Amino acid sequence: MGSVITIMNMKGGVGKTTVAAHMAGITSRYALNGKPRKVLVIDYDPQFNLSQAFLPSKNYFALEKARKTILSVLLDDDVNLNPYQLQVPGNHTPPKVKDLVSRIYSYSDAHLDLLPSTLDLMYVALGQAHANTAPIEERFEKFISECKSLYDVIFIDCHPAGSLFTKTSLKNSDHVVIPVVPQRYAVRGIGLMMNFIDSKKAGKSAPTPHILFNSTSRVKVSQQELDIRGAKDFGKFCMTATLKKYAALAEPEEGKGFTWTSSKPYSTEALSNLLNVGMELMKRTGA
Repeated sequence: MGSVITIMNMKGGVGKTTVAAHMAGITSRYALNGKPRKVLVIDYDPQFNLSQAFLPSKNYFALEKARKTILSVLLDDDVNLNPYQLQVPGNHTPPKVKDLVSRIYSYSDAHLDLLPSTLDLMYVALGQAHANTAPIEERFEKFISECKSLYDVIFIDCHPAGSLFTKTSLKNSDHVVIPVVPQRYAVRGIGLMMNFIDSKKAGKSAPTPHILFNSTSRVKVSQQELDIRGAKDFGKFCMTATLKKYAALAEPEEGKGFTWTSSKPYSTEALSNLLNVGMELMKRTGA
């Protein structure tokens, strides 16, 4: 069974989607720790930035028109979406995985598939206050269960706010990667995230958190990072490898701008850095 890894932080501006895109790409393109992997990445954010990172605009809008987005996992019909009233599906069975995902990369023993998001997902976020969301949660859980039978790793890029999306993602995840930019108030953000993870365990073990420092200095360790690593409640969850600040690790767009194809300065060092982070994450999660 595949491992489900949500990438999430309640604080914005930490490079969450960039981390998700590069982690998904690196684990499918390279046999990290000697193991090729079948990888799925799910864009679970209404802003659909991850989808834009991997797909040319023309391809993305064709998939959205064909209803091949995460919204089809949650709802039967997206024709009469209402921002004030959540449309709860009558059918508790989601579409099959193969009918929704799109192939991004393919190799002999590995591949990367993507399930895009859509701005229309915001209707679900806005209209949920007084609705019974159990059918939606059941559809998502069934979909993830099928994904685990088909892939070695499933990454979920979840938006930075408490909602039905974060609830369903965390309930169905084995691990949570928390990207953190070491700066003022970062400790408070991590504490909030840890409490949120624990509150969403829904009667079972909460997913294991992994704190990933992002955009760190290439020459020194900041005091903020040292403080977090030394904190009693957080230190054991901190990853050893960090994502350094490289231009080659900037946010990709329309399938271009990824580290492994970059010609920007220090791109070789950036790729080596990314591979180290990917190898550690796969080891920590057992994926």
